[in-house]
Amino acid sequence: MKFKLSLWCNVGRKKQKEKKKYTYIELQGGMDLGDMYIPSTDDKVKQQIMDALRVRDQGENIIGLCGSVKRVEHFAKTAIRRAERDQLFQKIVTTNVTKKPDITKIQTQIGETIGLNFDDKGVVVKSTWWKFGNNKRITTAERATLLCAKMKELQTVLVVLYDVHGKLDLGEIGIPFGDDHNGCKILLTSTSVEVLSEQMKVHKLIEISET
Repeated sequence: MKFKLSLWCNVGRKKQKEKKKYTYIELQGGMDLGDMYIPSTDDKVKQQIMDALRVRDQGENIIGLCGSVKRVEHFAKTAIRRAERDQLFQKIVTTNVTKKPDITKIQTQIGETIGLNFDDKGVVVKSTWWKFGNNKRITTAERATLLCAKMKELQTVLVVLYDVHGKLDLGEIGIPFGDDHNGCKILLTSTSVEVLSEQMKVHKLIEISET
């Protein structure tokens, strides 16, 4: 026996509720509806993200999440919690990029998470050891070199960059990827498909709808 099942869900909007038709599926007779699980669109997107994070392939190192700010942040944070639960990475680094990226700030936030303090005199000495008597502050390029070296010490690392508005030079920051470090995954969030696909050239683009 074959029959159709209509699924309905109540969606709360402010103080009013409305019925919204969800989907149709065809069932073969004999299936116990009590044991049936039908994944939602959000569940499928979350699974897409986790599948991309698990792949150890240099062709899928940079993943882009595109949608509204709240939606992409929600999905990114959910992915982070699951990655921590499943111990997919030795370290997970998060930082905000914003419209006017502050490279020094981004480098500092990443460094603090992986145990690299750029305010430490030892780091400055290490980066300028050949400049005897030179106590100048460490440069952006020197921080990038140290960050890259430190991240390569980690077998697996996830770098999450929120709110990307334009082209961002990962090398300038000191984030290794691809042939440089196959264990480094980069998750970018943005409201613009063009920024992710054309400017950042993500390997996998996941678009997140509002519903």
